[in-house]
Amino acid sequence: MDFSFYMPAQLIFGRGKARETGSYVKTLGKKALIVTGRSSAKKAGYLDLITKSLEKEGVDWVLFDEIEPNPLTTTIDKGISLARENKVDVVIGLGGGSAMDSAKCIAFGVNKEDSIANYFGAQPAGEVLPIVLITTTAGTGSEANNYAVMTNPETHVKRALSSPNTYARISIIDPELMLTVPKKVTASTGIDVFFHSFESYFSKRCQPLSKPLSLEGMRLVVENLKGAYEDGNNIEYRERMAWANTIAGIAINLAGNCGIHALGHPLSAYYDLPHGETLASVSLAFMRFSIPEAADKLAEVARILGVNTEGLSARQAAEKGIEAFEAFLKSVNLPTKISDLGITEDSIEKLAQNAYENSYHNFKSSPREMTLEDAINIYKESL
Repeated sequence: MDFSFYMPAQLIFGRGKARETGSYVKTLGKKALIVTGRSSAKKAGYLDLITKSLEKEGVDWVLFDEIEPNPLTTTIDKGISLARENKVDVVIGLGGGSAMDSAKCIAFGVNKEDSIANYFGAQPAGEVLPIVLITTTAGTGSEANNYAVMTNPETHVKRALSSPNTYARISIIDPELMLTVPKKVTASTGIDVFFHSFESYFSKRCQPLSKPLSLEGMRLVVENLKGAYEDGNNIEYRERMAWANTIAGIAINLAGNCGIHALGHPLSAYYDLPHGETLASVSLAFMRFSIPEAADKLAEVARILGVNTEGLSARQAAEKGIEAFEAFLKSVNLPTKISDLGITEDSIEKLAQNAYENSYHNFKSSPREMTLEDAINIYKESL
């Protein structure tokens, strides 16, 4: 029963809340750097919505719209330079996980002298500009935790920076901003929500406060992702996925991830693949690998997936659950093998080595602790 909980972010959840952005930002600063992607927020009209709200409240703003999927440390360094040059006093992340994580990194890096690439892993508290996050996808849960994932293009290391001061001061979760998310992105980001819920439940660090959030997150994704995928304009599906995203973000803040994220990150780092798709592609083999130590938990996941486990042993229920999860992935056109993403066997050793060297903490937190050889075998089984 030993655990601690710290989450200073104020969560503003609800339809239409993004229109009030300026009223929240003005309590934190007078000049904001808006961090976003190259086109989606503009195209959907959300950038215009936010800037008008800022101007209405007398907040000046500067735009940095160069964030790519799987944001690079080199791009984040450019954002840090822009923030310094313009002497901004608050950073706004507008978009999915890439934009929000980059905003955290920029806010963190403004008062550092070297590249953000030197700050992977847990970092001590230091001076960080106030952060406001506005999520436009149900995906990473970044609005509810202090993780900021980035990729060093020189070393192909994809890891998170985290600090007690990289929580958002204010996070706005407005389901109306998610109505325009394309089907492919809805599926990829939505399955990330499932894995945050699943892995925080599966992790050895699972604890009394995270467990109910993890279970509820999985249930919400199973019941609503396919609906959001097939009927993106349905605000009820979007709202429930947004809530799942937020509570899953809190759950990983408490309990962390485990082997699926460890194995997924190198695929994005080397091949710039969508994060959720990389997780899906290794998940089934990881689940099968975990049965000897986690059959009971996998049986519970099976029940969430709608499997009737009455009369089955825990192992039988776990196996049925993995079959049901494979069908769930296919129902929203997500990959079930790394070969679906174009990965071949000759890449496996470098992927496993990368995962082992950079995500060993997630190897250890998996219910069946992973070795380098295990990672190689899971990748091979995922072909």
